[in-house]
Amino acid sequence: MATTSFTHPQLFSRAGKSAKNKAVLAPLTHNMSEDNGDLSSDEMAWLSLCARGGFGTLILAATQVLPGGRCWQGQPGLMSDFQQGQLAKVAAMARRHRVLTIVQLHHGGVRASVELNERAPMGPSAIAAGGRYPLGVEEMSGEQIAELTEGFVSAAQRAYEAGMDGVELHGAHNFLLCNFLNPTLNLRSDEWGGSVFKRTKMLRDIIAEIRRRLPRNFIVGVRLSPESYANVRGIALSHQMEVANILATQDIDYLHFSMGDSFKAPNEGEGSSLLAHIREGFTGDIPLMVAGNIADGLSAQQALHLGADMVAVGRAALGNPDWFNRVATRTKLVNPPFSRKQLSLNGFNAKGLQYLLSVPGLVASTEDGAQV
Repeated sequence: MATTSFTHPQLFSRAGKSAKNKAVLAPLTHNMSEDNGDLSSDEMAWLSLCARGGFGTLILAATQVLPGGRCWQGQPGLMSDFQQGQLAKVAAMARRHRVLTIVQLHHGGVRASVELNERAPMGPSAIAAGGRYPLGVEEMSGEQIAELTEGFVSAAQRAYEAGMDGVELHGAHNFLLCNFLNPTLNLRSDEWGGSVFKRTKMLRDIIAEIRRRLPRNFIVGVRLSPESYANVRGIALSHQMEVANILATQDIDYLHFSMGDSFKAPNEGEGSSLLAHIREGFTGDIPLMVAGNIADGLSAQQALHLGADMVAVGRAALGNPDWFNRVATRTKLVNPPFSRKQLSLNGFNAKGLQYLLSVPGLVASTEDGAQV
């Protein structure tokens, strides 16, 4: 069980790389990319603020790997030479601050936007039209699965050539890789469905091909949801722990659980906290990263005490791109709801602010930060 300080270095032993501390900028949706997925200058400036702010690792926002999987306007992409060149600028900036950079690779699956993709979303199994899926969901063929697997691997290769330190495969939040893990959405009886092991096949194939093509010092992580949440059903903690332990044998470098609240009780099973339950059931010998309610130095240290190796800071970083420097020096943090002025000073443009205003409790009701 990890009990060291989050200010201590974090070793990715399989890759032979080390982050200068255990604090990670979580992959945050901010809608600041251009309509075609190119990184905006504002987005790159925000990442620079976070690098200067002391984080040991930056994980860039969910990044589209193939057309057809887009989930929101302002989502970044990694599908062109120009987009690869922009990542190269981010990687070079981060290296100047001794910060590792990881890009999160993503396809929306059943959550892909009909409006932005001008087509029905794809998933492991078909879903009839109606309700949340006005055009239904198209069941992916073996050829489409192979094409998408190649999309993830090609994006990883672009990230490597751009000088990024690694990639994170987004297998959480009811997006495509999570859809294949979910037995209520994956009803297949072929090599991609049935047992928990078969439902991990797409992830395992992506990981294996990245390892075949790229040097071993390139970091590969996977993000998982541990439980069902909101209106998403079928993600059972017992199954996700089996997935986690399978993936830990697949030559990845870390596992990232998106917890919602790292300190809540589990929905199933016993234990005082979800994180402690996960730590007890995780048999892998790779670092465990957690995101969810890591607000300050005390909660970061508590997460390490409960068994995390790294802490990913999300909401708190929006108002404090210098989160690590503040908590390391015991400087007061800016707490939500954040003022629009503060967020603008932190680099969020009009599109970013519009999105953040849609998140309950995140942004103050008036320009100066007062509540009405």
